[in-house]
Amino acid sequence: MNTSYAAPPPFTLHHTDPEAGRRRIGPPPSWAGPVPGLGYVELRYGAALERGGAFRQFSVGGERIPPAVFSGIDYAQMPLPSRPRLQVGPHTGTVSRRRSGLSRDGRALRIQLAGRAYRYRQGPTTCVHELLRPDVLVRVTRDDWYRPLRLDVQVEGPADAVDLSLALVLQGVYTRHLSQGGRWFSLPFRILNRLPDGL
Repeated sequence: MNTSYAAPPPFTLHHTDPEAGRRRIGPPPSWAGPVPGLGYVELRYGAALERGGAFRQFSVGGERIPPAVFSGIDYAQMPLPSRPRLQVGPHTGTVSRRRSGLSRDGRALRIQLAGRAYRYRQGPTTCVHELLRPDVLVRVTRDDWYRPLRLDVQVEGPADAVDLSLALVLQGVYTRHLSQGGRWFSLPFRILNRLPDGL
């Protein structure tokens, strides 16, 4: 797939069922909308059928964007970056993080994909997340941390369609513990979830 692409102006994706987005129990949420230069995209949760009932996945699909899937241990109907699998177009990625990191960068996810090294970190607030590689930043701001109804995306630098697809698929991953405060907030629930690779 040809992924050459000029970075788009800011754009917004909206929840496809706003009422379900505010309910704790309901249909799996999804977000959708047009991305300038890449057409219509949709972000959706689902079961990771090939991995068993303990896993969950989040996917990105659209007209001219590389399809992406992230799966991991199911936590509150979201995949954790625990025993993760990542695929963007033809590229299989690897995901790791340092659990003992003290700063936002120290606790960021480290992602290797398509010959690139990325970091994915919490931004200055819990509703802001940033995907970074050299000279490229994709910042996504959510209107709510738990069940956002809109995702506002801003791009800096020569991003391409792989960068955009990766940034969008990471929006469905549980990452509250990428900050120190979030780590302690989510710690009891993750213990109860009995993750196989620890905290």
